[in-house]
Amino acid sequence: MWTGCRTGEICLTAWKDIDLEKGTFNIAESKTDAGRNVQLPTQAIEFLKSLRLSTGQYLFASQKTHLPIKQKQLTEQAWRLRKTGRDIAKWTPHDLRRTVRTHLSQMQCPREVAEAILGHSKSGLVGTYDLHRFEPQAKIWLQLWADNLNGLLEG
Repeated sequence: MWTGCRTGEICLTAWKDIDLEKGTFNIAESKTDAGRNVQLPTQAIEFLKSLRLSTGQYLFASQKTHLPIKQKQLTEQAWRLRKTGRDIAKWTPHDLRRTVRTHLSQMQCPREVAEAILGHSKSGLVGTYDLHRFEPQAKIWLQLWADNLNGLLEG
């Protein structure tokens, strides 16, 4: 929720991809075949510092295999919980990206920055000529989003 990353990107994250000093998460390969640096808000950095003490090579590894958990497991777990009669709305982990993007718009984040945060590629001539990645702006807006998320959670 803090980064708007694809669940597949998060599931595959290894510690070598995280720089807690710089506050970045490097995605070398993504759905769009373009790597990027995700700017981490302070809340994510603090969480990762505590998580680092209890995981191996990957941030979110299976306790059995020590390999990254599979994205499909997240969707299946939500499905299993619904089948047990728990009151869980029908959703998929990808819906969290929609939530992040919607809230960024509500907060008046510029479209180009919000799209860069999600790692969406630019199309047409814009994609060919505009190579700016909006990393400084993304850092600001992801921190604003994380602060807003804290406010929502605190009620």
